[in-house]
Amino acid sequence: MRIKPETCELIGAIIGDGNIYYKGNYVEIAGHPVLDEFYYNSFLKPLIISELGYYPKIRERYGAIRLRIDNKEFVLWLIGLGIPAGHGKFAKVVIPKKILVQFPDYSKYTIRGIFDTDGSVYYDKRKIYRKPYIRIEFHMDNRRLLNQISGILHQLKLKPRPCKRKNSLYLNGYDEVKKFIITIGISNIRHINRIRKQYPELIDSPR
Repeated sequence: MRIKPETCELIGAIIGDGNIYYKGNYVEIAGHPVLDEFYYNSFLKPLIISELGYYPKIRERYGAIRLRIDNKEFVLWLIGLGIPAGHGKFAKVVIPKKILVQFPDYSKYTIRGIFDTDGSVYYDKRKIYRKPYIRIEFHMDNRRLLNQISGILHQLKLKPRPCKRKNSLYLNGYDEVKKFIITIGISNIRHINRIRKQYPELIDSPR
């Protein structure tokens, strides 16, 4: 497989909410059964069909929507990139070195995939703010991955703020969220709708 923006975004989604099952030769990405359904069916599935020529299976199981890619070649390719398989993946997975070194401009697409599957948008509605104060958050028990994301965001002239106590990375405020949307982009309608609810101009005319 070739490294392209589309494959990097898929890799990001697998880093965020996916796992590799080496013995069964398949990859599974799991999300919220309601909030992520549109993203899985309308974005991830067509992306996989386009990039892999494979029609993934999507079903709800164990309280989650699950997208499964039964493709040994793809499994071996991911493992060759350094994506860990099996138990403990989430604690040790990082953005592959090949992307960071050979295709650094594509790192932002990997971050987009991570954010779409494992990031969040939330609002601080305390009265000290005239309008709800918007934040983007990456929260994960994987400091190496958080540090990678922080470094890439800094390179892209964003200003991520770490919170070690919560194992989180934040982009705070309207201007930073706007820069994230313009620079990184968002593919998951779940996040798009949450932003649009309070700040429609960030989605409909971000520039």
